[in-house]
Amino acid sequence: MLSPSLLARWRLARPVVWQMGAYAAFAVQVRLFELRGYYGPYAHPLLLAAAAGLLSVFALLHFLHRPPLQATSPPRAATRLVWGGLAMLLGGTWALYYQAPAILNNPIDVRASDVIPILQNYVARFQSGEVVYRYITNLPYPLFPNHLPLQWLPYLLPDQLGLDYRWWGLGLLLLLGFGAWQVVLANQPIGGVEFALKALLPAYLLVRIIRHDSYLYAQVLEPTIIAYYCVLAASVLSRSVLAQAVALVLCLLSRYSLVLWVPLYFWMLWHGAGRSHTLKVAALTLMGVLVIYVGPFLSKDWTIFTHALSEYRIATLGEWSRSDGPGGNIGHIFNGLGIAPWFSLYAPGDLSHKISWLQRAQVLASAATVLGFAALYWRLRHRLNYRLLALVALQSYLTVFYLFIQIPYPYLISLTLFISAFLVLAVGGSRWRPKPAA
Repeated sequence: MLSPSLLARWRLARPVVWQMGAYAAFAVQVRLFELRGYYGPYAHPLLLAAAAGLLSVFALLHFLHRPPLQATSPPRAATRLVWGGLAMLLGGTWALYYQAPAILNNPIDVRASDVIPILQNYVARFQSGEVVYRYITNLPYPLFPNHLPLQWLPYLLPDQLGLDYRWWGLGLLLLLGFGAWQVVLANQPIGGVEFALKALLPAYLLVRIIRHDSYLYAQVLEPTIIAYYCVLAASVLSRSVLAQAVALVLCLLSRYSLVLWVPLYFWMLWHGAGRSHTLKVAALTLMGVLVIYVGPFLSKDWTIFTHALSEYRIATLGEWSRSDGPGGNIGHIFNGLGIAPWFSLYAPGDLSHKISWLQRAQVLASAATVLGFAALYWRLRHRLNYRLLALVALQSYLTVFYLFIQIPYPYLISLTLFISAFLVLAVGGSRWRPKPAA
């Protein structure tokens, strides 16, 4: 039995212990991403997911055991926004120093990646008044467009200005994504040292990813999607109806991956922020989807959605049919970032059936994650702020979703690191720690 004094000290120390555990788990997650495949194509993705899972567990324990915030003075958000802006400038310069050579030395090449040439087709068609969502025939192979509007609409302006899309995508991440980070950070009741370190954390993460693999974002526009999800994570921690609706529209109209998490989020909003708040967010989100996607595109051809899913299936079969990886394995499948190799080896049937099994497992695992967090929220709703639990649920959901993704491209998986970083942002604090009783 612990003595009362030791028990009291442990209760005071618990938040710091879980805080350090969360930081350590994040560091391990980032390192495992860098070492992708080091522990083999079967074990490595499980270790990567386990590190992300530990981060979410430690974050939850920290949130549950830290005392209520007892800031002695306001965090001086306006002043800290200025310092955050300087951190963005410094971090952006730091990231450009390492990313610029990869962009300058790697011209856009459809043989390396078809992502940018496909988006260029969308932009050109839209600007000329053509039907955007019809077969593309000027690539080495015919392709039906399968990208949602907010993957390519942001590139109308750089196309008009004659800018390389990759500079624009990186700029969106540095300004929009990291800007959302700095807004959240400015309102955190933390000390100056912790603020300074966290102000530079997103740039440090980006630089570390680029330094390890400078080619990762050289032929794709994933920084745009990461920027959207940074805005989403920031909006989850905010109380703004507009910010939450805009973030949901940005993510829902760029990738399908968030669909199963959204009902959980609205349910948490309903109980945590109230019916009026939730209905406003839902109405604005629906309006955005109707105005940006359904009205101008989907209503003109209701088969666009099913055509896009079929195209994903065709692309997946093509990747799974390759054998140019180590040991004659499928290159992008056996890269140590997803659980696809398990299904490639053990699932019954031909390649098409194996992919179907993986798709079913992805839906079931993602749905189980959502249901698990729904039950957890209901149990903890009186002990934990819904915004914090919604952020943990988002990080865990995306970890599971991308663990079961059919083609675990490294640039896709890198998104999960930035959402994990928002958990690191939310965990911690110095001003809430009460002084021990005399």
